[in-house]
Parts: sequence; C-alpha cells; structure tokens
Amino acid sequence: MDNPFSWDYLTTVPGTNEVFGPFAIVFLVLFGFGFLIALFLYNDGARRYGSHSFKRRTIRRGASIAMTVFGVGLFFFGIRVLQINPLGFGMRFWLWLSFLAVLGMLAFFAYYLRTSYRQRLRAYEERRRKQQVLRPAAAMAGGRGGAQRVARLEPRRPSRRRRR
Repeated sequence: MDNPFSWDYLTTVPGTNEVFGPFAIVFLVLFGFGFLIALFLYNDGARRYGSHSFKRRTIRRGASIAMTVFGVGLFFFGIRVLQINPLGFGMRFWLWLSFLAVLGMLAFFAYYLRTSYRQRLRAYEERRRKQQVLRPAAAMAGGRGGAQRVARLEPRRPSRRRRR
C-alpha cells in the first residue's frame, strides 16, 4: 500500500480493485450512519430530544449542517464507486477533505455549545419569562370579560344562539 498522505496517491483515481479499501469502508460506514442520524434528528428527533422550541431549533440547525457535510461526502464516495471522474471529483483527495470537514463541523459544534449556546438559551428564557408576565396584563386590559377569564383561568364559553 502506498503512503495515504502522499500527493501522488491523493490525486490519482482509484482503480476498480481499489474502490472498497479499508479507508473507504470506514468512510462509508461513518458517513452513512452520520447522514441517517442527521436526517432523523432533523425530521423527528428534535421533538424527542428537545424539551422546548429553542433546543429543537438548535438541533434542527445542527442536523441540517450535518446532513450537508455528510451528503457531500457520500456524493464523492458515489463518484468513486461509479468509477467516473467528472472535474476530478473521483480523486482520493476529496474523501480526505470530506473527512476533515466532518472534524471541522464537530469542532464548530463543540465551540458553539461551550460559548454562545448558553448565552442564547439564557436570553431566550428571559424573553419567554417576560412574555408570560405580560400576557395576563394584556388580556386584562383588552376585550370584554378578559379579566374574568384570566382570573378563573377558563376559556369563555361560546353562547348558544336562540332559534326564532
């Protein structure tokens, strides 16, 4: 086996017998599972793991970024399997760049969770508390019977129309 980090090795297109090497199998498993997990989190998983809307939105944003990165990697792997080389996309170089993109994405997620996520979550909770305090005051100030509905915590029942 050649040096997997030499420029000549990275810029050549793998032959038909080299398509499913050890690195390619690990790459396919990693990117396949990563894409499926990101797809699950984007669609239904955010509801299962996010207790309120800010966390759900954060999970969905991260999952959309992950789907993009893993999808691009699977695209390059598909070109490798098909044994075509449009615009040089069949080179081994693209698989390594996709792998580095996943590492960069994970580093970005870790940085975001440690720095700005906590601040944004705190700001969201403060806005939510302010809205909860202001809602009863707005309901009492406006409309007929608003104060009674807030005090009883019951919705106003619709009146029945009389037949003539």
